[in-house]
Amino acid sequence: MAPKRRLAPGQVAQVLFGLDPDRDERAPQLCAETLLTLAQNGYRAPAAGAPIQSPKRQRFALRSLALATNFLGGRDGRAGEDNMTPQLYGDLLAKGSEVRNSANLTLAQNALQGLVDPDTQRGQPGAWLLRPFHESLLWYDARKASPSRADWTVRKVYMRGSGITLARLLLDPGDPESAALGARAVEAIKEALTGPSPLAEISERLESALPTDATYTSPPDVEEDEKEAWERGRDKLLQPLATSICRHAEGVMCQGGASGPAKLWQLRTILALDLAVHALRVAWETTSTPDEDRFLLLSFGRGPRAQDRVRQRSEESYRRARIRLNEATISTLARRMRELVGEKTVVWDEEFEKRSRLVENRADSVSHQLTQLTADSPDEEFLRLARSSVENANYGRAEDGFRVLLESVGLIAGTRYRYLTATPDLLAALVGALSSRMPMPSNEFFAAIRQEWGLVINQESASSTSLRGQVDGAGLERNARRAEQLMSEAGLALSLSDRTTVVGERAQRWGK
Repeated sequence: MAPKRRLAPGQVAQVLFGLDPDRDERAPQLCAETLLTLAQNGYRAPAAGAPIQSPKRQRFALRSLALATNFLGGRDGRAGEDNMTPQLYGDLLAKGSEVRNSANLTLAQNALQGLVDPDTQRGQPGAWLLRPFHESLLWYDARKASPSRADWTVRKVYMRGSGITLARLLLDPGDPESAALGARAVEAIKEALTGPSPLAEISERLESALPTDATYTSPPDVEEDEKEAWERGRDKLLQPLATSICRHAEGVMCQGGASGPAKLWQLRTILALDLAVHALRVAWETTSTPDEDRFLLLSFGRGPRAQDRVRQRSEESYRRARIRLNEATISTLARRMRELVGEKTVVWDEEFEKRSRLVENRADSVSHQLTQLTADSPDEEFLRLARSSVENANYGRAEDGFRVLLESVGLIAGTRYRYLTATPDLLAALVGALSSRMPMPSNEFFAAIRQEWGLVINQESASSTSLRGQVDGAGLERNARRAEQLMSEAGLALSLSDRTTVVGERAQRWGK
C-alpha cells in the first residue's frame, strides 16, 4: 500500500474534522451508506476484533426493475430457469415485462419508480437511490467500468465513507448516555426498515432468481478504506458529533405521530445537518471565532431582497461560515507543514497529491519553498504557503461538502445571492429531533434550535449574537412570525392566538 500523503486534502480534513466531508456526498448518499452499514452488520457493532461487513449491497435485479436499466448486462450463468440468462433477466425487468410465474411487474415498477429520490438523479443510473423506506430497497453506488461495457460494479461514486463513520457513532458512541440513546435510535431504525412490506417481498423474489455464488450477488469483501472509516468513529474529535447524532436520531426515530418512512426521511435530513454543523463548529473553534459570531441566520422573508435586512444578514452569515471553514483548513495545513519540517527525511513532493500544482519543478513551487524552511521559521511563512496551497489545489472539499450538505437538506435558497432558510421537511426534522421535549411554545423551539444547531430565527435568539444592532428587532420578529406560519401550514405547529404558537404536538412521545 502506498504511503499516505500527509498534506493531501483528505488527510488534512481528517486531522481537522475527524473525517473527510466530500462535495459529492449529499444527504441521500450519507443516509443510505449509514443505513446500509447498520443493516449489513445486523444493527450492532461487530464483536471486538471482528471486521465490519461492507455496506456495498448490489441488488442488481431490483435496480433493473426500479430504474428501468439493465444492471445485469454482460453477466453469464442462469437466472431461475434453464434458458434464462442474467442478462436477459435484467433486460426483461428493465422493460417491466413479465418473467416466469410473475404478474403485475409493470405495476411494481411504477411503484418503485415513485420511490426514486429525485436528489440522486444525476449522472449514471447506478448512482440513483430510492428514498429510505425499507431495508430490502437499499443499495450502494454502482458504475460501469467504461461506457462501452455492459456490466456494472458497486464502487464509490457519491458514497465516500462518512456514512460508515456515522453508523459507528450510533452503534458505539463512546459515552454511556449517548450509547443508550444510540441503542434506542438503532432499534427504532431496525423496526422501521424491516417491517412487513409488499415491495420487500418483490425485492427478495427478484434477487432469489440469481445465482448466490456470483460476484454480482455475493457480498463484496470489506475494503481497507471502509475499515478506516469505521475506525474513525473512535476519534475523540468526533465525540461531540456522536453525542448530537445519538440524541437527534433517537428524537426523530422515537417520536410519536409519524410513520416509519416519515421518520427515516427526517433521519436523512438530520444526519446531514449534524455533520455539516459539526464541521462548522470545528472551524469556529479552530479559528477562535467569537461566541457572538457563531450562528447561522435563517430568513423567511418574501419581499424584495434590497428591502429585506434579515435576508441580507442571512447571506452574510452563510458567507462567513464558508470563510471560517476555509481559514480552518489553511490553519491546519500550516500546522501540519510545521510538524513535518521537524522530520529531517521528509520528501515534500511525496506529501502532496501528484496531480496538484504544488509539486511542479520550479523554484516558486510550494514543495520547493518548504525545503527552505526550518523549525525556527516564522508562522507567517507556513501560513503563506498553506494559503497558496489552498488557492491552487483541491483543499476546498470540506467547504464544498458543507455547502452541498446544507443544499441537500433545504437550508440554502437563492441563486446569485444565496441565503439560509428552512423548508417544511427540514423544520419537520428539527421538530422530530427535539421530540423528547415536545410540545413547546415557539419561542422555546427557536431557543432550542439555536442551542442545538446554531440556527437563529427570532429576536430573542439573536440578542446574544453580533446581529444586535445590525437588524432591528421588528424585522426579526416578522421573520419569526413567518416561520411560525410555515410550520402551522405544514402541520408542525398550532397557533393558539396572535401571540402564542405551540410547536410539535404531533411529535410528542406517547405516555411521556
